[in-house]
Amino acid sequence: MTAVPLNTEAEIRHFIELCLKTRTIPKLAAVMPDWLRGPIEAQAPGLTELRETAERLEREAFRARRAHSIALGEWIKGEPQTNEASQ
Repeated sequence: MTAVPLNTEAEIRHFIELCLKTRTIPKLAAVMPDWLRGPIEAQAPGLTELRETAERLEREAFRARRAHSIALGEWIKGEPQTNEASQ
């Protein structure tokens, strides 16, 4: 946990500005710990839905890339292709 107070929107924004001195916004979003995400999403609830959508789509993309890799490997070996993307 941080010793920096994160009770108000101004305090949260100030802390984020400090974080952005060493990383980009996309990097911060990717590595943001729960103790920071919670206060931010409490101030901006719309971010929760966007984050959850992004996480769901990342999982779907991972599964699709995996299915593609499997099918490519099967094709290279001349094996019948399975369609794991639909699973």
